[in-house]
Amino acid sequence: MSCAEIRRASFAAALKRSNPLPSWLVRTSLCAAASLIGSQCLAVDVPLAAANSNATNSAADAGSVDLSASNLSLRQALAVLAAPKAQAKGAGSIDSLNLVLGAGVYRLSDALKIQPDPSWKDTPITITGAGVGKTVISGSRPVNGFAPVSDPAILARLPASARGHVLVADLARNGITDLGDQPRHGFGIAVTPAPLELFYRDQPMTSARWPSTGFATIAQLPDGENGRTFTVKGAPTEAWRQEPQLEATGYWARDWADITLPVESIDASGQITLQAPAPQFGMKVGQRVFFDNVLAELNQPGLWYLDRAAGRVYFWPPAPLHDGEVEASVANALMVITNVSHLRIRQLTLTAGRGNALEIRGGHDVVVEHVAIRNMGDRAAFMTGTNSGFRFVTVENTGEGGLAVFGGSPVSLAPGGMFVEDSEFDHYARRSRSYRPAINIAGAGDRVVRNHIHDGPHAGIIFGGNNHLIADNEIDHVAQESGDTGAIYAGRDWTARGTVIENNFFHDIGSAAQPSATMGIYLDDEFGGTTIRRNVFARVNQAVFIGGGSDILVEDNLFVDCTPAVYIDSRGLSWQKVMAQDPQGVLQKPLQAVHFDQPPYSTQYPTLTTILSDRPGAPKNIILRRNAVVGGRATMIDARALPLIQNVAMFGSADVVFAHSMSDAARTRFSDFQVSPTSPALQQGFKVPGFDPHRNDN
Repeated sequence: MSCAEIRRASFAAALKRSNPLPSWLVRTSLCAAASLIGSQCLAVDVPLAAANSNATNSAADAGSVDLSASNLSLRQALAVLAAPKAQAKGAGSIDSLNLVLGAGVYRLSDALKIQPDPSWKDTPITITGAGVGKTVISGSRPVNGFAPVSDPAILARLPASARGHVLVADLARNGITDLGDQPRHGFGIAVTPAPLELFYRDQPMTSARWPSTGFATIAQLPDGENGRTFTVKGAPTEAWRQEPQLEATGYWARDWADITLPVESIDASGQITLQAPAPQFGMKVGQRVFFDNVLAELNQPGLWYLDRAAGRVYFWPPAPLHDGEVEASVANALMVITNVSHLRIRQLTLTAGRGNALEIRGGHDVVVEHVAIRNMGDRAAFMTGTNSGFRFVTVENTGEGGLAVFGGSPVSLAPGGMFVEDSEFDHYARRSRSYRPAINIAGAGDRVVRNHIHDGPHAGIIFGGNNHLIADNEIDHVAQESGDTGAIYAGRDWTARGTVIENNFFHDIGSAAQPSATMGIYLDDEFGGTTIRRNVFARVNQAVFIGGGSDILVEDNLFVDCTPAVYIDSRGLSWQKVMAQDPQGVLQKPLQAVHFDQPPYSTQYPTLTTILSDRPGAPKNIILRRNAVVGGRATMIDARALPLIQNVAMFGSADVVFAHSMSDAARTRFSDFQVSPTSPALQQGFKVPGFDPHRNDN
């Protein structure tokens, strides 16, 4: 009998004694089974029970787990990895381990943890579902038992128009007693798990808020800009004085720094006081703010309110409500994975936790692919390691960003080989806005390739470190709310060099409300050492923004309706001169940490060796070459920077002929920007941008 026949026979026999799906399978090298008939077998499928479709929280003794058993739970199967392979009963000599999840929802109340014993180091491990949307690992519990509101005190607080529509459910009766903390969050604050959130038909609902969309503005500051008290014109504060858990989210003093804070009190005159401490940069009149978790503002479908003291949730459903349609997040992280090698996570959905869906630390050859991550309170995933990453992943409706990926050494410049490829990011910063990008990479030698990033309030990609590749990405409709940001952002590091940004398609970046406060590629505060080539920018104000940096090449880019296409200033010679010349400052101090004047830095970045002796802070060695500008304005370069810039062969509207005739405003797809072979710019050396949106699924 062949190995394949053994597997089929074993699988068929096991199915007869197992429960219907959802189920788990473990593919192992059960060589003992093959030896009974004189054959060597590499893999045998063994079905495992899904613990009533709930990944139970009880600990498992790895030494007592029998992989040939028919009733293993998920945690029991994972616990096998914590002990030496030799202790896994029924496994024999394991060449690879494949956990296969059947269709169904696997609910967690705390994280699945994987930290293998070193004896598993060279053993490939795979966790495979039945497909995105079919196999779901969820950090939520259903909330049932909704009923009309009958409490007179609550009815009095509700808007009159809502009283016949808002329903209430008791969370404790649904097994939910931990509502989570209500921490301040936002700019400059470490990411921590969100409190309980509510989801309806797999979509996050909005905490009852004022104004219902957008922002109001600060009208007065009775205690000054460094105080905690303010007023807001038009705010119905009298109705809010009974709100015990009111929160305020504001760009309190800077349009690039949002912070959410609890409200301490509201007095009879409408003065609102925040809990201490005051916002990081103080407050300013005219800055934007909104309020949420306001029962008095629960005035339309899709809004909800959490009564922490009573443990009840109030909800105005968008449609007639049925049991099972409402869920509340209860688990923090969904999977915590430490020091794993050769792991694959495939074909499943991770959803509705309060923290990060995946926390992977110290991984090697760890790949998450064909996975959807949505509705998390924090990020989709945090990963450190080598030769690891994400491909064909969908990230949507996360609270504090998308994927944070860190690998490689910015000291030795050893590449990390980390990657984010062929993935899509949509509404990835719904709780904290600023500096919560779709993709955050740092380290050295990582890549971000063929992704689509859209609909975000701040940056799409933030990078730090050295020698990264950012290529063939489409980024649009980001930087829609915050100011002083870009679709791609990096800043304040003279040592971070060697990154190439090429063949990307940027369009419709920023907001009409703040057209001068957003950028396409934003190299902030003297960041340099970057190559920007063969990109297409359409309707991007300040498409390439160089904030005083040096050693930058901008070539063969196509700019359509961008004002300006390239901006360059000399802040290191003016208002940032002190920072540039401070030996203990944020720019010079890191130079010593990486030994910038010795290999490998001196060999890979030779111009960096003279950065302190040759006009520190000056925007030197910037080359603009063969860029094409159609509409808008070509450059905006300040007087100190202008003599230092090499601007070679800038092409205008007359030099570019598009293959497809239409108004520039109608061009929305990359193919609309295809340059005709008859274009004069091509005859003079312009190289056509090579954006490749096709994702190779193999």
